[in-house]
Amino acid sequence: MKKIRGTDKGSERMDNRNITSIVVNYDNGEIETLNKGIVVGYDEIDNEEKKTIKVSYRMCDIKGNELAMVVKSIIALAHKLGIFDNGGR
Repeated sequence: MKKIRGTDKGSERMDNRNITSIVVNYDNGEIETLNKGIVVGYDEIDNEEKKTIKVSYRMCDIKGNELAMVVKSIIALAHKLGIFDNGGR
C-alpha cells in the first residue's frame, strides 16, 4: 500500500507569496490564464520499504467553500468516468 504525504508548497517550506494566476500551455501553442483555480501535483517517491506519494497543492483565489465544491466535482467526474469501478484499476 502506498503512503500519501500531503503538502502545501511542500510542507518543508511555507511562504507568504500569493498566486495571482495559473498558466496552462497547450501543445498547439495556445496559452490559457486562469485567475481562479487549483493545481495538484504529485511525485512517487520509491523508498526501500514502501512507496510514498508526495502531493502538492497550489491555489489561486480559492475560498473554503469553493475548495469543497472543487473536491466534490472532481469526485463526481471520477465516478462519471468510471475511475472508481473495479477498485480504480
